[in-house]
Amino acid sequence: MHKNSKHLMSKKTFLLVSNATAILFFLLCTLAVTAQNDSPGYYTKGEALFKQKNYYEAIQYYEKYLSTEIKATPRSQPFAVKKKAPGKSNLNIHNEVVYGLAESYRMINNYTLAEKWYKEAMSFSRKAYPACPYWYGVSLRANQKYEEAFNAITAFRESYTKMDELLVGADKELENLKFIREQLSKEKDGFFVERKQMPANTSSYALSASQADRAVHTAVHEDKTNNLYVARLYETSRHDNVTGKKKMIALDEAPGIHNGMAAFLKEGKKMFFTRWMVNNGVTTSAIYSSDKTDTGWTKPVPLPEPVNMEGSNSAQPFITADGKYLLFSSNREGGIGKYDVWYAPLDTNGNALLITNAGNIVNTAGDEASPSYHYTSRTLVFSSNGHVGMGGYDIFSAKGDFQLSNWDKPVNAGKPINSSKDDLYFISTDEDNLWNTGWLSSDRATDCCLELFAVRQDNAQYVSGSVTDCSSSQPLQGVALTIKDPKGGKVLLRQQTGRDGSYSFELKNTSRFEITAEKEGYNTANESYKVYFDAGSTSVNNNNICLSLITQPVAHTGGYDMSESATLAKFAFNQSALGNASFYELDSLAALMHQFPSIIIEVGGYTDRRGSEAYNLKLAQKRVDACISYLVKKGISKHRLVGKAYGECCPLEPEKINGEDNPAARERNRRVEYREVK
Repeated sequence: MHKNSKHLMSKKTFLLVSNATAILFFLLCTLAVTAQNDSPGYYTKGEALFKQKNYYEAIQYYEKYLSTEIKATPRSQPFAVKKKAPGKSNLNIHNEVVYGLAESYRMINNYTLAEKWYKEAMSFSRKAYPACPYWYGVSLRANQKYEEAFNAITAFRESYTKMDELLVGADKELENLKFIREQLSKEKDGFFVERKQMPANTSSYALSASQADRAVHTAVHEDKTNNLYVARLYETSRHDNVTGKKKMIALDEAPGIHNGMAAFLKEGKKMFFTRWMVNNGVTTSAIYSSDKTDTGWTKPVPLPEPVNMEGSNSAQPFITADGKYLLFSSNREGGIGKYDVWYAPLDTNGNALLITNAGNIVNTAGDEASPSYHYTSRTLVFSSNGHVGMGGYDIFSAKGDFQLSNWDKPVNAGKPINSSKDDLYFISTDEDNLWNTGWLSSDRATDCCLELFAVRQDNAQYVSGSVTDCSSSQPLQGVALTIKDPKGGKVLLRQQTGRDGSYSFELKNTSRFEITAEKEGYNTANESYKVYFDAGSTSVNNNNICLSLITQPVAHTGGYDMSESATLAKFAFNQSALGNASFYELDSLAALMHQFPSIIIEVGGYTDRRGSEAYNLKLAQKRVDACISYLVKKGISKHRLVGKAYGECCPLEPEKINGEDNPAARERNRRVEYREVK
């Protein structure tokens, strides 16, 4: 069963119980007026509903039977000899009901009550209920009773001889429990995982970013018109504000249709999402698309082949940060197991091309779901119940390459990101460090439903550096330093340099920061930094900041000296698109050129040393063209802009130090500079 639908039905159970809706009221009233000693009828109805996979409704009849049953011997029960089953010479209705309750609660993910009823069923005939010890052990593991679970499943494994899925499952559960022991033995967790409490009776999960400052997640919605609980997509102003005000994304709907897990292209104007429905316990799902217009979202349409294939389900789309690949989960033919991770390159219109399976390193005989991709670290993130983990679905990561379909062995994210229940939909909110901050969806805190959890890595960065005079290289005392978060402009701290021009400070969960250095008589300097780290403490030594003395103004530019080159824009590796951080410098240059219409500017493009010289010259030209195009849009004549591609020449800093790669230097060398043409 698809994970979205499984948890949707579980949430439906929770909502019906907690809200005592009209449907449940009608059901219970109907049961109440039935003859009090009609126990066999309750059993028969419960069995029929169980076979139809209506587990919640089956539970109501099973429990009604137990509350009214007449304690008697199997011989005196009206149905005692009317039905036979393997290992059951005379059917004991009480035992059947107890085991049916255990199975029903397990199927709706309520392992607390599943454990209770499996425990009672453990006293029944092992021949009649051979799977009972296994599922009892699974329930104990899900309820974090690890040693009891290990003993129960070990006993089952030693006595069970049939070569089937239960035997394979028992071996895997024992591996999981050994892994859990290893995780529990660690002295300190590397992460903080915080449950985000949603409004009452709401299951929320599967967060994704629609734009830089907006996020979308899935939540259960009550359709009062049709007396249904359905999944819908909701948008919030920011990914850190999911518990605040949210707005449902209005889509063309039909009763019983569910929407979930959205992904976006074209700056949030094109949306891919999962649409599914459940009939008689069977889920059918497909990936749909819709475009945002001035009047709202267009009518959703299913993606054509090869994404959606007849006779199979596709779900949980994710689009890489560069917009080049679509990832999703599907049980289509040609896979490794049940649900696998698949991906496809996208053309410029967002159409999927050739579909590729992620292969047997990533995929297993079980289920792989909710894939995402961290672009900077080149890491695939997904959930699986087939790899060794802590139980249920666990979150894994694997570094690799789409073009080669070559992936490293998946690594379990471990405790506390993973739990003994189901953990899915991990999405990183830090473009530089995969695990620094993010969101996951888990049912660890409930007996039914997925909820959103914020993830924050336990880390600290001890940053140090110095400020000097550019001409004399002498240290500068008393330089005022302002450290900011470049994403929102928030001031993180302020301090001054000491006698030796040095400074030091501590940051936490900060991948990027800016330092503004100011001292009277000197030009202000601004430096940007990027930090890569893992859990724990990291020492970071910044490059020296130098301040230049204020010189006499250049007459024809009103005090602006542009004879020296200055950085206009910076670029990610192998990219030529302008980032948000570049717009301020570009806008400032445009304003200056409007103020002084006689000056002519050279725009020079540079790369790092990776790649061939010819390729880097082309890449540098693309970067130059991007800057010139932006300035032209701001009203600057092309005749006043001289573009030149320098490529990998003229690095600002060496890209290797003592033979070791220097990523920070390569980042500074990927730039576009400008200077006045005399």
